[in-house]
Amino acid sequence: MVTNTNNALSPTSWFPDSDASFHVIGNQQNIQQINPFKGLDQIFIGNGQGLPIHSSSSLFFLSQYNPKFSLALHNLLHVPNITKNLISVSKFAKGNSVFFEFHSTYCLVKYQATNEVLVYTWQSGS
Repeated sequence: MVTNTNNALSPTSWFPDSDASFHVIGNQQNIQQINPFKGLDQIFIGNGQGLPIHSSSSLFFLSQYNPKFSLALHNLLHVPNITKNLISVSKFAKGNSVFFEFHSTYCLVKYQATNEVLVYTWQSGS
């Protein structure tokens, strides 16, 4: 899936992942509040390979449909060797009071209180 955000993050692809324990980004270019990561912890990907965590941070962006809504990725891990930026569905939903609505070719992120669409994502490629 690709998230279209119409801001500084527009060229960046994000993939909602219901199995991800953390939000993960490969390039820290658009990250605010970077904190060097202390320790030897790694994230483990599907093939069992461990990838080192370089820093943790937060990232904020406005809803593409309602710029009054600022959405946040807290506890975002910078892992330079990751090939796809991942959004932990459960952490994002809890942290922003939203829910995900998955369809066959697209996904909506809606505000819990009003069901207002805040983010639209679509399937890209395979």
